[in-house]
Amino acid sequence: MTAVTLESEGLMETLKAFQGLEADLRKEANAELRAAAKTCAGELATALKVAAAGSPTPVAARVAKSIKVKSDRIPVVSIGGSRKVGRYGAPAAALVSGSEEGGKNFAAPKGGAYWIAPTVERFGSSGAIRPYRAAVDDLVRKWGLG
Repeated sequence: MTAVTLESEGLMETLKAFQGLEADLRKEANAELRAAAKTCAGELATALKVAAAGSPTPVAARVAKSIKVKSDRIPVVSIGGSRKVGRYGAPAAALVSGSEEGGKNFAAPKGGAYWIAPTVERFGSSGAIRPYRAAVDDLVRKWGLG
């Protein structure tokens, strides 16, 4: 499985600060944080689907059908899983690595980073996560955590 992450300085410390809220307030604050994360992850999921459609590994478009936005306090997108997307019924999880890295059976040279890593990198450096960071800052102010 291919894993790509973006780091956001101070985010984990901020999430820990949310634990200091009273239980009922924490629930509401976390719900607001999940909503902001879901919006950001949804934008990344869309960008990944577009990238997969133009990937030199034709199976990438099939694997992209398995993309899901996860409900979390940070933006999370999963790719793979048990959904059958291969021509012969292979699950997406079995095809993710080859669709991203290429190889003999994937119509692109082995060792690439064809659609997932470049898209996540572009997404992170494009400023697309700024609205999520702004939402986190707003929540920190709103709930008196900063």
